[in-house]
Amino acid sequence: MVELVAIAGVAKNGVIGDGEDIPWHYEEDHNQYKRRVRDHPVIVGRKTYDQMGKIPTTIPIVVTRSPQYSSETGAIYVSSVGEAVMEAEQYSDRVYIIGGQSIYSLFLPYTNRVLISEIPEYDHGSRVFPYLGTDWKIQTVHEYTEFQLVEYVQPNPRSIDG
Repeated sequence: MVELVAIAGVAKNGVIGDGEDIPWHYEEDHNQYKRRVRDHPVIVGRKTYDQMGKIPTTIPIVVTRSPQYSSETGAIYVSSVGEAVMEAEQYSDRVYIIGGQSIYSLFLPYTNRVLISEIPEYDHGSRVFPYLGTDWKIQTVHEYTEFQLVEYVQPNPRSIDG
């Protein structure tokens, strides 16, 4: 079974973006993010994918209400959690969930780990990271110069089969 790992930068007030962009930039965060997702499938919502485009060296699996395959973008379009995971399993034993807000909410019940870059400021934005709940436990904290990366684990994620 594939490991699902959500990864996000989250401001102190829970903001992950404003619907069009990420309102901050930390070079160390950007680098660790690229290093982790490299050569892995990434699951992303269509609006987020349209805004950010393809991340080099990843296999984008785009979740949308209107699935289609477009060789022009090189992305795989699906319409459900099950389809996304089935596609991801063909490429790797780990897949990263990279947003946006509704995709995080949709996939969190099935996710094994969450990597949160805790951004030290409060930012304006309408998109927030969903509340993890009490099942999630902190596994490790990695200190960086300007932020910390907190790894959460969910001991018993929901099965995608049922």
